[in-house]
Amino acid sequence: MKIGSIWLARAACNAYDNACAEIHRVNTAHLTLSAIYNMPVCRMNGFARLLNTLCLSWGLALIIGVIAAGTPGLTSAAQPSLSCLSSERGQMTLIPLRANFYTVQGRMGGFDPCEPLVKFRLPEGVAKPALMISVHGGGGIQDVLRSDQAFFQRGFATLVFDAYAMQGLAGRESLFWARSVTNEARQRMIYSTALAAYRWAVERTDIDTSRIYLFGISNGAAVVANLAGAVDPAHVRGVIAEGVTPVGLGLPDRINVPVMLAFGKLDDFGNPDPQGVRWTLSDDCRLNIQFASVPPGSSRDCHQGTPGRRIPNALEWSEAVTKQGGRVEVAYFDDMAHNAYFGPLTRRQATWGNGQVLGASLGATDEARQRFFLAMMDFIARHDKAPSSRAP
Repeated sequence: MKIGSIWLARAACNAYDNACAEIHRVNTAHLTLSAIYNMPVCRMNGFARLLNTLCLSWGLALIIGVIAAGTPGLTSAAQPSLSCLSSERGQMTLIPLRANFYTVQGRMGGFDPCEPLVKFRLPEGVAKPALMISVHGGGGIQDVLRSDQAFFQRGFATLVFDAYAMQGLAGRESLFWARSVTNEARQRMIYSTALAAYRWAVERTDIDTSRIYLFGISNGAAVVANLAGAVDPAHVRGVIAEGVTPVGLGLPDRINVPVMLAFGKLDDFGNPDPQGVRWTLSDDCRLNIQFASVPPGSSRDCHQGTPGRRIPNALEWSEAVTKQGGRVEVAYFDDMAHNAYFGPLTRRQATWGNGQVLGASLGATDEARQRFFLAMMDFIARHDKAPSSRAP
């Protein structure tokens, strides 16, 4: 099945999302900054609320298409041709472990480019662009919408998705996923979707399939680090993992492509120590699971069946994988916490659904975010020429 009739609707919604992000950047007084991993939401008038509802449901595509067609400059991306793969969607179910804390089980799916939250864009005027696949963290697709826009403006083709929606669990808020579901459950869903999305991407004829990059944040960083041990270096040039966690599926013994581990120096996210930082984050091995789809790694010897042992932290993993011939770079950034593109720098702790009080600092200053972006571009340039000379 070919899909083109809803593209204008998606373009209208994407433009609306981008406008909201820009309002947030220049005037935070007109936004409600929700709690952890809940993106700021524009305070909308009646028409804007209606448009937002339509965008979320992708309903009344013809009406929004007319609006889009009549608005100069609304679209900035070439229209890709997509073939739907609805049978690839999963049917997962939330399973309570205790009050307000869950894992998942059911039929794990792959990737359908026609799932409503998928956003695949080709930049106009760039022939066979490199592709950046951005992989969200625990909070869902909203974790990577702003960073995705930065990559797109640089001249990349971009692909983002919501793994929870892809696996049949749409409709929950970011805060629920970030605090009330286990790492292993989130990572299983994100990894399954991301691996299938990569396999879908390498079959495209409208991108340079020898110049694919992966970016991931938080749980998504753990996913792309594992994908670094699964992808073909003939297709993927590098992986950027921001604020990686070793807890969930573990991390791979070997990697096939270069990896950049990026940490904000103020990133304490998920760390129970008030003075702790993300790159020293660890926990008991019982919180890891073995998942057949990921490459062999730390969860092979450190998992639910080996409680009482400690999961190697990110720096210990980096040292071990480097000894195996892997190329890992570790970069730290001042004035930056967890998920630089979340928004303004916010220092805080929060209580998770399992009752733990953990570090929950998010965001970065504008200057730190720019330094981080330039460092990512430098990493990419050293493994392949930059896809475009456009400014971020």
